[in-house]
Amino acid sequence: MQIGIIGVKFTGKTTLFNVITGAGLPTGQGGVDPHLAVGKVPDSRLNKLTEMFNPKREIHTSVEWVDIPGFQVGVGTAGAREATRFLEHGRKVDALAQVIRCFDGGFGTADPLGDFENLSMELALADLQIVENRLEKLTKDKDRMGKVANPLEPPMFERFRDQLEAGKPLRDLEMNVDEEKMSSGYAFLTAKPMIAVFNLEEGEDAPADAMKAALDSGAEVVSLCATMEEELAELEPDEVREFLDDLGIEEPAMNLMIRASYRALNLISFFTVGPDECRAWPVRKGAMAPMAAGVIHSDLQRGFIRAEVTAYADLMAEGSMSAAKAANKVRLEGKAYEVQDGDILEIRFSV
Repeated sequence: MQIGIIGVKFTGKTTLFNVITGAGLPTGQGGVDPHLAVGKVPDSRLNKLTEMFNPKREIHTSVEWVDIPGFQVGVGTAGAREATRFLEHGRKVDALAQVIRCFDGGFGTADPLGDFENLSMELALADLQIVENRLEKLTKDKDRMGKVANPLEPPMFERFRDQLEAGKPLRDLEMNVDEEKMSSGYAFLTAKPMIAVFNLEEGEDAPADAMKAALDSGAEVVSLCATMEEELAELEPDEVREFLDDLGIEEPAMNLMIRASYRALNLISFFTVGPDECRAWPVRKGAMAPMAAGVIHSDLQRGFIRAEVTAYADLMAEGSMSAAKAANKVRLEGKAYEVQDGDILEIRFSV
């Protein structure tokens, strides 16, 4: 999965990107090209499974973070072109994380609510342009041929136009299967899951009005101090835990961002274990066992017979897989089984 980090200039986007990926990019210098780095998803359950099974490899799920260049809004035609150009990078990712400045930092008084609302408007305007272009083409096709190729398209795009003109994101609209299929190729920005990241002064809280606006828009919300997290990244792991405890912070920024990303994308993790590797896999919440098998390999989904399932909590309680089997905590599930977060799966298949 790819998460695009977006925002206006000087919000601390690249600092956050460095914190969660270890990329070490220079900050505050602008630029026109996005940067990509891969970070692993920390999961203490996988660490425990590795201790239990002692495999050759431990493989965490990974996230690709894309640092999309910052831009200015409300600065005329040139600014609009800059925003449009940089936001196009956002169409290629699975979710967007908007970093919102809540500190002075020599850049003037922060306006978290204004920044959030202005960027939300830029996203909506970018989508609205695509919708209006499509409606115009559909109208021309009807004038020329007397009909449109797909009669479901015009009413769908008219709904999209009305939603965007009302200042609401497309992710708030309920779509049927046909609409989801028809609209998927347009990669609408406001249809993507959104994470609002409030970048704070150390010891401060996110402004209530900006927080409410983000929550009302359906965004996941994260509050952190990127500059403090940058300092933490230079410490040893035991020092980090002590530092966090002193500040009353439960988790570092990377963990907060990962959890928000999983919630935004509606993901859970399941595991496979064995002497060669213990591995975590992401899958959409609500996925049936064959779909989870397909995440591992397409052949496993195609030839799926059954899944041997052990709940993580049950395995930890029993202490070993053999003990879990003896206690009837390992069960066989068929194609209609909905995979649960933390399930340990062994797929039975034939191709």
